Amino acid sequence: MTDGRVNMGGSPVPVIHQIRELLSIGRDPRNDREDFLDVYAFGVGSLVHVETLNALASHKDGEQHVFLLRGLPDLQEAFHRMIDESETMGLCGLTYEFKSASDRERNPWHVTIIVTRPEKGQERCQGSLVSPYFVLTAAHCFHVDDQAPWVTVEVGPRVQRKVDGLFLHPQYNLGGRRDRGVPEFYDYDVALVRLQTAVPPSPTTRPLCLPCTEGASRALRLPPDQSTCDEHRRLLLPEKNLDAFFVSPRGPSELQRRPVHLKLGEQRGPCEADALRAPPYAKVVALEDVVTPRFLCSGGTEPYVDPNACRGDSGGPIVVTWGKRYFQVGVISWGVLDVCRQPRAPAFARDFHINVFEVLPWLRGQLQDEDLGFLP
Repeated sequence: MTDGRVNMGGSPVPVIHQIRELLSIGRDPRNDREDFLDVYAFGVGSLVHVETLNALASHKDGEQHVFLLRGLPDLQEAFHRMIDESETMGLCGLTYEFKSASDRERNPWHVTIIVTRPEKGQERCQGSLVSPYFVLTAAHCFHVDDQAPWVTVEVGPRVQRKVDGLFLHPQYNLGGRRDRGVPEFYDYDVALVRLQTAVPPSPTTRPLCLPCTEGASRALRLPPDQSTCDEHRRLLLPEKNLDAFFVSPRGPSELQRRPVHLKLGEQRGPCEADALRAPPYAKVVALEDVVTPRFLCSGGTEPYVDPNACRGDSGGPIVVTWGKRYFQVGVISWGVLDVCRQPRAPAFARDFHINVFEVLPWLRGQLQDEDLGFLP
């Protein structure tokens, strides 16, 4: 690290030339041996002599070796550009967090699902890449007669993938409790979408970590051959108000993280009780007819004001962070009110999400060929 200026001791440029000569770099044009040396130069300060940094650093096609640092975010970006991630690009729950990272690089798992029904228009939901071939989303995004050719998955601006399979949880039944006066019942509201071709890992397309998999164990710094699903639950869903977020699209390329708090402690009861204030459940008496143990609850104004999911956010992941890695603990399902066109949401505006831990047996069965290494 230097500002590129020399006060005493002489210029380091001749020393670099000596090192290159020692390694026989550049002698033979048929084999320049440039791969045997990488010299990175970091310019620090407001008056950096860029010409000196360029003379010190290596010069290779498609690689950056000179970096100007104005602060810690610039250093983070420099390391990202220096390190060869080709061997780790497919690891789950990794993102770019430096200042110049795009929304897709910050949320590389996020996809949009487009259902185009003949003569009925389009419907959009969100989802998450959980493997190169599979997207996790909400079952209510689909009708029972929807066909795979009607569905496309947008993995980036104007980058769409065709689908060859739709798999709804077998216990999802929207009308399953109409006999109890419940017009819409969202228990087990999860689905998997299988893509025709794999999504290659890249800075903008990476999988999100699913709990109770070997990849999640490594991300949690647990030994994969010794960790248990109970340990994952204890770390990722502790019984307290838990910081989490979901991602909401804002235009063709903008993705906005929306911070929420999962009510897993003493506020869980009041959060769930507000479900009966949803207009479809005005005549429902028993809360358990609407809210099952498979739901996570967010929203409201205590202890913080939470944003609510909007129409079109359904199916997106509820994400928690642990050790700078990202894990999916929920799937956005339904909300008490559609508040996104209102200036201010009431305190009882809650959102409900399917708890991923509660549908793991089904996920394990559907994803058994995806090399995720589900824990026993």
